[in-house]
Amino acid sequence: MKMSRTSSISLLAVLCAVAALSAGCSSNNNEEGSSGSSPAAGGASASASASAAPSAPVKLTIAQMDGGRVWKEDNPATLELEKRTNTSLEVNMIPSGDFLNKYNVMAASGSIPDISKIPNFEFEKYADNGLFLDIGDLVDQYAPNLKNAIDPELWDLVKYKGKQYAIPYQNVPGKIVPAVRQDWLDNLGLQMPKTLDELETMLKKFTTDDPDKNGQNDTYGLGSTGNWKGDFTMIFGAFGVMPFDSSGTRQAYLQDGVVYSSQISEGYKNAIAYIKKLWDEKVIDPEVFIIKSDQAQQKLVQSKAGLFTAWWSIAPEVLKNNLKMNEINPDAKWNPLLPAVTGPDGKSGLESRGSINGTINISAKAKDPVAAIKFLDYLATDEGWELATYGIKGQHYIDLTQGRTEEGQKAMDEKWLDPLAQIIYRPDMVDKVNDASQSPTQIEDNRFIKAAREYNLYADFFYGVPLTDAEKNLDPDLMKYEDEMFIKFITGAESLDKWDEYVANWKKKGGKEILEARVQAYNEMHGTSYKAGV
Repeated sequence: MKMSRTSSISLLAVLCAVAALSAGCSSNNNEEGSSGSSPAAGGASASASASAAPSAPVKLTIAQMDGGRVWKEDNPATLELEKRTNTSLEVNMIPSGDFLNKYNVMAASGSIPDISKIPNFEFEKYADNGLFLDIGDLVDQYAPNLKNAIDPELWDLVKYKGKQYAIPYQNVPGKIVPAVRQDWLDNLGLQMPKTLDELETMLKKFTTDDPDKNGQNDTYGLGSTGNWKGDFTMIFGAFGVMPFDSSGTRQAYLQDGVVYSSQISEGYKNAIAYIKKLWDEKVIDPEVFIIKSDQAQQKLVQSKAGLFTAWWSIAPEVLKNNLKMNEINPDAKWNPLLPAVTGPDGKSGLESRGSINGTINISAKAKDPVAAIKFLDYLATDEGWELATYGIKGQHYIDLTQGRTEEGQKAMDEKWLDPLAQIIYRPDMVDKVNDASQSPTQIEDNRFIKAAREYNLYADFFYGVPLTDAEKNLDPDLMKYEDEMFIKFITGAESLDKWDEYVANWKKKGGKEILEARVQAYNEMHGTSYKAGV
């Protein structure tokens, strides 16, 4: 029998009314009515009507670096997280060293997960390929906790060509600390140095005046942690320049509407001259340019140097806790050198590690992007962050101030309790927990964590700008030349009288082309009209 249009609509209404008694009737095209769009799917506090049956959990796929964690299917914390967000999670934990290669394969096939946690600004490589969803409106509508948990300027920093393809993974940019042997200062009757001249005096006495009182001439003033590009950070800062950060990334700065490369600046040249003077005075560990990190750390443990500059955790965690330095020398005490020494123009500072440590991106093909956004919003709440980070209260921890239970610590030691804590970072909550801790270990860590944030930080002008073709093609050889010339200038293999020749060669080897290309890329991203200073 052929039905009229009116009869068809009437029958559909009846069928919907019947279906509504058990599961509700909604259009597949109505985003508000999808299973993942209910308040429960995103962890919101509003509850469903008592008479309505719960919707089926929304499947969400996630890819992230493992960060030394493993995924455990029966992890009580993630099971509870799924329950509270009405989701079913499928998480691909990829070793950090393999992540970009494997993600490239996924991106090339157009098959990426619903949620991707991508390191640094790597998402920009894929942003033009239509892989990611512009989630600006979704965040505004469904993720108030997520939006408020992240500083507004960071949201702008990860915009790409005006679109919000990424959620910033917030980072604390101050992570580097110069650490000095306080017991050596006390033994020699010295104060913490405040200027470059006082720093030089301290390094000389640490080298020649038997600061550890062992009767041997076996110490140097300035040591290393196996990464020479980070060893001179404080000295560069005193000359008002940061040529590279400790990861090797070249830095640039803006002055009067012109962008300059720190690698050919007058401040860089002056810093090299000062470091060369220290080298000639033999107060720097002569192995600084060749030593590996394990060997360098052992030297520090064995009291072979009295000053180093590195990640905040090296002194309190690696040297003291992991390598048991105080069992070898009970009197050894490291203190942050704070404030950083000032140079001839009163400048000081250390490198910024950047305010972004990755991004979270939603696939343009995600079946339920609202559910994905709401899931992330729940992770950004105090409750969600606590669950993802510490597990089940009463089972894995007592409260945030008393720390983990034996069961919780065992889970952490086995690396499976908190993998989802790596998706949304809440520095305010971390600080709250750390400040309230009564653990001697955490109290010692706090001294260095807080010191790292007090320094003036030099940030790269191009932070967040995608790599240009010029960089991809020319940067490896240029960086090799920069490194070789730095070491030659310091060790005297090349005279600083040849500085102008170095600058000319730097430009010819790609420095000029790279800087001009980066300035152009920056201007295109930000709508500015800066010039390159070459």
